[in-house]
This record gives sequence, structure tokens and C-alpha cells, in this order.
Amino acid sequence: MIKRIFRILILVMLIACEQGAGKSPKEVRYEDSNGNIFIEKGSDISIIPATYNKTGKSYKIFIYNETSKEIEVVEGLKIETNTFKTFDLKDTDTLTLDIGVQLMFGEKYGLEIEDKKSQISSLGGKFLEVYGVPEDVEWAFVIVPEGKGD
Repeated sequence: MIKRIFRILILVMLIACEQGAGKSPKEVRYEDSNGNIFIEKGSDISIIPATYNKTGKSYKIFIYNETSKEIEVVEGLKIETNTFKTFDLKDTDTLTLDIGVQLMFGEKYGLEIEDKKSQISSLGGKFLEVYGVPEDVEWAFVIVPEGKGD
């Protein structure tokens, strides 16, 4: 009798798993006025940015160094610990930091960041005020210890 109940229980579990298998959330796509595509699948949202056309325009970028080491941008130009620098970066340029982080404008998608060690985090909301980001800055970032970035 117990073996029979056990077999029925296993059969019910297998049927329940089979019915739930293969079902994935419905994918819904949205497009904003800039041509960015937002793909919503359940609670996950992916963004496919619109194609970016380089124009030579400059953008103000804020970088705050929250690490215990100074960061060298080019020889002689450093971002000291717990200080910031703002850069006028043209969309045809690349800003390379000696810690391996690069900020550049890609061929298609605007500002892109290469950060293989997870050392950079973007700033927004109340953190713009906390870090003293000037009003005219378009992008703001903080350099953090390895593995602590976005």
C-alpha cells in the first residue's frame, strides 16, 4: 500500500513538473521616442539602445575616486583618493584609466564602459548630491574597489 501511494505521489510530481516546464514569461517590446527598444520578459527588462551617430560633440563626465589608491588618467594627471575630476569627452574619444577602465563612445550605442574588474558604478538620484556632482555633468561615475562596481 505504501509503495503504491509513493508511486502515485511521484507520478503526480512528474506530471506537475512537465506541465510547468517549457513555459516562459511572455515577451513584450516597447520603443521610446529615441529609438531605444525595451524588452520586458516577466520581471526582467532588457534594453537595446538606438544606434548612435558620432558627431564630435563633447560630454561632461564626472569621475570620483573612492578607492585607497590614486588613479592615473595620463602621465601627471591623477584622480587622488576621495576626490573627483570632470572630463570633457568627445564622442570620438576614449578615456582610459590605469586601473583598466575605459569610457568610450561605441560605433552604435553611445557611451560604453569597459570594466572587466567591476570597479566602476554609475551615479544617479540622491547620490549626485552626495558626491557633489556639478549640475552641468551628463554622466557621473564612482571608482570603487575591485568587485564592488555595477
